[in-house]
Amino acid sequence: MLKEHEITEKIKECLREILSEVKGIYLPVHQAIGRKKGQPSNPTYDLKLKIEEPTETTDWLCVEVKNQGHPKFAQNAILQLKHYAETHDNIENRYPIFAAPYISPAAAKICEEAGVGYLDLSGNCHLNFGSVYIHVEGKPNQYKSKRPYGSLFSPKASRVLRPLLHGPLRPWKVVDLEKESRVSLGTVSTVRGELLKQAWAEDTENGLRITKPDEVLNAWVKQDNWTKRTTVREYSLLIKDQDEIAEKLHKLVESQKHAFTQWYAAVLRRPYTVANVVTLYVSAFPEEDYIQGELLGRRVNSGGSLRLVVPKDDGVFLGGQSFNGLPLVSDLQLYLDLIDAGMRGDEAAEELRNWEEFNGGWHE
Repeated sequence: MLKEHEITEKIKECLREILSEVKGIYLPVHQAIGRKKGQPSNPTYDLKLKIEEPTETTDWLCVEVKNQGHPKFAQNAILQLKHYAETHDNIENRYPIFAAPYISPAAAKICEEAGVGYLDLSGNCHLNFGSVYIHVEGKPNQYKSKRPYGSLFSPKASRVLRPLLHGPLRPWKVVDLEKESRVSLGTVSTVRGELLKQAWAEDTENGLRITKPDEVLNAWVKQDNWTKRTTVREYSLLIKDQDEIAEKLHKLVESQKHAFTQWYAAVLRRPYTVANVVTLYVSAFPEEDYIQGELLGRRVNSGGSLRLVVPKDDGVFLGGQSFNGLPLVSDLQLYLDLIDAGMRGDEAAEELRNWEEFNGGWHE
């Protein structure tokens, strides 16, 4: 990762390169006033450039540089820029700019709404001052992290998201999240920090509250990997009635944690499509003899009408629900399990998500 002073130097050169192509404006060569180190009581801008226009107007570009361009960093930069302007300078024609190696679309939107320009080292920018208007968007991140959301969607961390995303959405104290999600305070703190960094949650006097549940879930779907987080066994059954299969399975594994998911669970929660597959999460696979004797089934490599799934983490059982005595995963987990499952699972998933009662109800 680039250090902040390295980013500042690159931003300075980038600004010069962009503005040198604008006719009629002049940038004095030997000027770029940066923040003076060792003066925390008198903070200034990371970078300040003087622009002279044909109208003999002088503009000052006042830049706040961060090493990340997430929404939270943009919000902090905007607050700092406003604070400096109000307390530490009397410049006229000041134009504030947020800069980083890459600025996300959400952070860019925050800047534009606040009347602040932005510029990143990946090629995106919005500069609108004096006679200058330059807008470039859609350039890919040239400084990608291997883990764009940190460990937010790891098995342990995602346990914290489950109560936070259960509607009606409400604030949660850190200690309550620890108990509910059954993880350490350190994990809760990490999740809290990442949610705030992405501006997907707010920190209130009553605790942490998710404010953008759809954005959290969309990001989770992109990071989710069914194959990596599960071990699956498929069976071909002579019994064809899905309700009969479900009842027999429920009795067969009643001594262990289990919950139905995917198409069968979706039909029970929000009927839309039908697939001839029953999927059940179990803590451990039952003996093959039981499957053969009770369900008249045999193990197959694919195409079975029964899927038994052992999850790598028990978090899939958190927030579970029931229907006519049958245990189901939460709507949140059901959506994750269905969206890329095939056999019109994506349609069933979206029907469930668009339902006003999805996961307890997200929207008032």
